[in-house]
Amino acid sequence: MSIIWKWVLAAALIAGAVTGAYFIVQANSEKPAAIKETGHSHQEAVTHASHGSHNSHLNEIQASVKFKDNRIQIKLTDSEGKPFSKLKVNHEKIMHLIVVSKDLKKYHHIHPGKTADGTYEAEQKLSDGNYKAFVDISPENAEYEVKPLGFQIGTSNEDKIPSLQPENSFKMTTGDYMAEMNPKKLKRQEPVTLAFSFNKGEPEPYLGASGHVVILDEKGEKYVHVHPASEKETKFETEFEKPGIYKIWAEFKFEGKVHVFPYTVKVEE
Repeated sequence: MSIIWKWVLAAALIAGAVTGAYFIVQANSEKPAAIKETGHSHQEAVTHASHGSHNSHLNEIQASVKFKDNRIQIKLTDSEGKPFSKLKVNHEKIMHLIVVSKDLKKYHHIHPGKTADGTYEAEQKLSDGNYKAFVDISPENAEYEVKPLGFQIGTSNEDKIPSLQPENSFKMTTGDYMAEMNPKKLKRQEPVTLAFSFNKGEPEPYLGASGHVVILDEKGEKYVHVHPASEKETKFETEFEKPGIYKIWAEFKFEGKVHVFPYTVKVEE
């Protein structure tokens, strides 16, 4: 009998050990799955939050523009209305000011300098008419989005500005230089590389790049300033958000002089 009881007791202990091991294995196998699921959800939340904050344009810096006696003046203020001057150097300048006429026929790329009173000024001759200015800056530790700033010189003609007509040829000539832009067809919401070739010579370094491209929509509201994809190539990567007519200005430097090549293009649906 003692031998039988010993076998029964041994069998009970083995059964208990097996059962305990089973539950331990089950518990351990479930924990990684739960951690993985929680981690996955957290990662998705972080991704969406980052994406949302990137697209929410909060202008903490406000810019204003004035023109008098062939001088253009820019004033920057923070969210409390105080003068703001903490700007990062961007392509060799602290400020790139793009000024275009309302009909987008006249184009100026200006670099105002800081004055003693904290404003930014540059000398620039402009004929009478309506203009839009785009103050392109990189503030330190502050959100900023380039917005069109309208101003008027002399008497103005409030007649409706005629719509831009897209060009059939993407070959533009300025002085002795011709620049051809490719591709010939553009579509909305498709990444595109604007590539430029020239009839002679290679562009010289200009403001820390091989060239610069500025794009505006037909209404002069949507502003894009594109830099080359690499230091040596005259290729510019961008994307058009909506279909419509756009004006593109490509700037390249040859023999110490900056040449501007304007293109009017149609972006298809």
